[in-house]
Amino acid sequence: MHSDFGNDEELPSLLWGLDPIFSAYTKLYIKDILEIKESKHIPGIFFYNSHPISKVDVFGTVVLTREKDHFYTYGVDDGTGVISCTCWKNIRPNEGLPTGISAHQTVSGGLNIAEQLRKLQEHEQKNSKLDIGDVIQVRGQIKVFRGQREVVAQSYSKVDDPVFAVQIARMLEVPSLYRNFYDKQFQTHQVLENDSHLSRGQEVSNVSVQAERLSEKISDFLQESNIENFYQRELEIVDSLTAFASKPLPSSSSAVQEYLEPGTTGRQIRSLFREALLLLQQKGVVFQKATRPDEVYLVTDKDKVLHKVILNTIQEDCKREKYAEKGCHFLHIFTCARQAYSPYLTSTIVKRVLDKLESGSEIVSTMEGYYTAF
Repeated sequence: MHSDFGNDEELPSLLWGLDPIFSAYTKLYIKDILEIKESKHIPGIFFYNSHPISKVDVFGTVVLTREKDHFYTYGVDDGTGVISCTCWKNIRPNEGLPTGISAHQTVSGGLNIAEQLRKLQEHEQKNSKLDIGDVIQVRGQIKVFRGQREVVAQSYSKVDDPVFAVQIARMLEVPSLYRNFYDKQFQTHQVLENDSHLSRGQEVSNVSVQAERLSEKISDFLQESNIENFYQRELEIVDSLTAFASKPLPSSSSAVQEYLEPGTTGRQIRSLFREALLLLQQKGVVFQKATRPDEVYLVTDKDKVLHKVILNTIQEDCKREKYAEKGCHFLHIFTCARQAYSPYLTSTIVKRVLDKLESGSEIVSTMEGYYTAF
């Protein structure tokens, strides 16, 4: 039985987490990555055959290389198409050996720890810079930059494959994934239990409205309580928020009321909180420094470290001749913030911090997209 949601209809975001493909790095062909439709409501989410997709695993041959101060850009060809992959450099300073380890310390078997660490660093550096013709594997998120889709890497590596064993294994694996998973539509009836109660997501959209309202309640609660960071499970034990999440909208059908009925199961409430937090992340109100669902959430307006990193970047770089006249462009500030603080920062978060700093008269925008410090 096929899903109630056709290829041209967008699956309600409340159900995305129930599709295991959403949490995986999808091994789509590059041709499909370039052609799949983007969500109408949430940027960075795409749909292949009703499956929500944000992360992909790209494997192919490097056909273009470009190096910038903080990242490499590789054009990757898998035989079906070419896509640009942004791969951030590892710019951590060489801090030497960890505390407590001497340069001549060995372990059982005669291995020298310092020597092994040095070899590991050399291997990491060697695999971070690739040339045309090298085989690369990139795992990252699909982004749209200047109207073109690209993959922003969360991890990448050169693939040493002298006898083509890895490439052959990939060629056999991907068609099987398409046949058994990607080309099969997400079976929403197994999740919703009765298709007749929820026709084409009309009632489920009421749940999305509930998540939007809950996100507003959470935002107000964070501001009133002056909270700097939190875990989702901590919000779920706040009586006022839980009571609000358990209360269905007046216009909700009986099926939705049953879905949100308090005491039935905690899974629906947790899913509602998760979607509400996702909405706050899209707005830049909160963010995570890692992608694990159990990672702590940080409140953007209260994160003094992030504010200091961005302010220091503008103050220091505006002293350089290159930025003295116009100031620092937003993309430069965004790149530096990702490198110095977290690679998972979004442009929405950085823009929110810049607006906060400007409202506090710590920086000023000199022209469209440029900032300088006093």
